[in-house]
Amino acid sequence: MMGERRCPTCGALASADAEWCGQCFSPLERGGARTEADGPATSARTGTAGPNAIEGTSWGAIEVEGGTLAWTCPVCETRNPIEANACSACGTPFGRLLAEPEAPPEIEPQTAAVWSMLWPGLGHWKLGRRTEAVARFVMFAWSFGALMVLLVSRFGKGGLGPTFPLFALFLAASLMIYVVSAVDAYRLAAGDEPLMSSRTLLWTSAGLVFLSVLIATFVTLPAARR
Repeated sequence: MMGERRCPTCGALASADAEWCGQCFSPLERGGARTEADGPATSARTGTAGPNAIEGTSWGAIEVEGGTLAWTCPVCETRNPIEANACSACGTPFGRLLAEPEAPPEIEPQTAAVWSMLWPGLGHWKLGRRTEAVARFVMFAWSFGALMVLLVSRFGKGGLGPTFPLFALFLAASLMIYVVSAVDAYRLAAGDEPLMSSRTLLWTSAGLVFLSVLIATFVTLPAARR
């Protein structure tokens, strides 16, 4: 476990006694990475002390669990083995964990919420949270777009008919994304934790896709064939 360590500049692996990084040639401090023997460390994401966490410089952490090192993705919070150069879930490179966090743009909470009301995700974009902003852009565009397609396709046909379950699903999804995005933009600008984290947003997107396929396959299509 102590045979190798990460370069704090580029994230490349180097031996514990190396004085220079073989990738970027940055000088390395002797002594290797910090372990449990160094005492408690702070988790960069939670800000709480934990005996197995090694403090990072961004929204992530390197932890010792079961005698092995693992790092938590600063974007989606997925745990990855220390040998992984990128997150297995979202592809965020390991070097992002050690990058110095940029100061978020100063924006009033009310202004951030208003931007999100114009289109979900705009408030997050103004706050510098580009990944979450794009995710909300796509989710709302897909759910609201599908809602409009259903309405147009059933126009003049005597109601929604067998497409009503899909209509209800996309309507609920559009409203949820719209409201939660505005609330989260307000909370983030005020320095509070969001209601929907990046990990929750990822699983919500997957659940929405799964439910829409399930309803279309077992409810809407069989009813339309009758």
